[in-house]
Amino acid sequence: MSSRGNHLNKCSIATALSILGDKWTLLIARDIMMGNQNFESIQNNLNISRNLLTERLKSMASKKLISRYVPDNKKRAKYVPTERCKDLVKVFLSLSLWADRWVPDTKRPKMAGVINEEVTEIGLQVIPFNKEEENKNIKLSKRLAN
Repeated sequence: MSSRGNHLNKCSIATALSILGDKWTLLIARDIMMGNQNFESIQNNLNISRNLLTERLKSMASKKLISRYVPDNKKRAKYVPTERCKDLVKVFLSLSLWADRWVPDTKRPKMAGVINEEVTEIGLQVIPFNKEEENKNIKLSKRLAN
């Protein structure tokens, strides 16, 4: 997702997606937090091209999601999650809960954890939906259409 239009849309979700919204960033972050901290293990686990992985890792490091370092007496770099990256665990849990509810798959491993009980104002109104309301809206829209 491009960050070009972000100055026009001061929405926190748009800001987060400008950093996290491409196809691979969250998956790479997940892998690094799960202990796949070298290039080859990330590439093999995600089946991502070398060029694309290199690009994403550089981008993630520049956005301070990960740190890259080369251990003493080693040739290959390691990637470790920063606090920014570790804080994504709530996002992973939320996405996992959403997928388990709306796209269930018994073969997929389940994530477990606790998400803070804090309420965050995001400027959206959640409207409860039930069958009675659905029928009222259908009847109302039919009457308006006549």
